Amino acid sequence: MMLPFVTVLLSAWFAWRGHRCASIGAWWLTLATFIAWCFYHMTDPMNLSL
Repeated sequence: MMLPFVTVLLSAWFAWRGHRCASIGAWWLTLATFIAWCFYHMTDPMNLSL
């Protein structure tokens, strides 16, 4: 779950450097990562031991 933090940091770095298109691209990469993560964990069986 470290990848979204890295991509958000990358996006912020691009924004600070003035590269608007690269920053938006990194945000889209972050969004895609979150969506893939959600689909993976929504379909993964939950192993609970009670």
